[in-house]
Amino acid sequence: MHTVLVYHSITSRSDQISDEAISPRRFEQQLRWLSRRRAVVPLTETLYRSEKDRLVGISFDDGYRNNLTVALPLLEKFSLPMTLFVIAGAVDADGYLSTDELREISRHPLVTIGAHGLWHRHFTGLSTDSARFELIESRRLLEDVIGRKVELMAWPYGECDPEVERLSAECGYRASWSVWKGTNGLYSRWRVPLGRRDNLLRFVAKSSGVYALSEAKWRRFKDRHERGKTRVGKPSLADSF
Repeated sequence: MHTVLVYHSITSRSDQISDEAISPRRFEQQLRWLSRRRAVVPLTETLYRSEKDRLVGISFDDGYRNNLTVALPLLEKFSLPMTLFVIAGAVDADGYLSTDELREISRHPLVTIGAHGLWHRHFTGLSTDSARFELIESRRLLEDVIGRKVELMAWPYGECDPEVERLSAECGYRASWSVWKGTNGLYSRWRVPLGRRDNLLRFVAKSSGVYALSEAKWRRFKDRHERGKTRVGKPSLADSF
């Protein structure tokens, strides 16, 4: 299967280090390997090209400022495209892209802008009306800034279910991405998360379609197992009070 990688922050600043952050040196090492060993394409091509092509797509979630100042110059160095899923409500917030920076990065030929919710909320916990509002409003705000259509969506926290997938289609999105959740259908495409613990060996494994398939199966098995324990009477938080 095709592999879609998901990054967040590219930084070496000690005050910004988290499990999701990757240093510029490591990111460059990963991009160099991809440029030599894999066919890296825009995310939309992974939707329709034959699985036998074993393509790789690069995505970023949230819309941190270092996606423009650090990640993009490295992507330019290797001519690799990426899709940036932006939290619309975080634009102009500290550490995130400003309105002018979002407009700037959206015009780059290697970059596609997608939505990542209005406030990065758990969509599976929202009412239908609230979820619909987030989907529509985040798209509207981003389109007002960049002056072009926003057709792609990534679920915050990688979470989705059949109801929000249906809403995504209803609200006019072309496709949506999760992280191991959903059916890997058009509105819950699986992605492979990367973070600071991923050295080159782990990265090579994660860039394999086989890894993505096996990891997704394992996550889904764990989910079913946890749901099964709940059904047979596992105490809930409410039972503790």
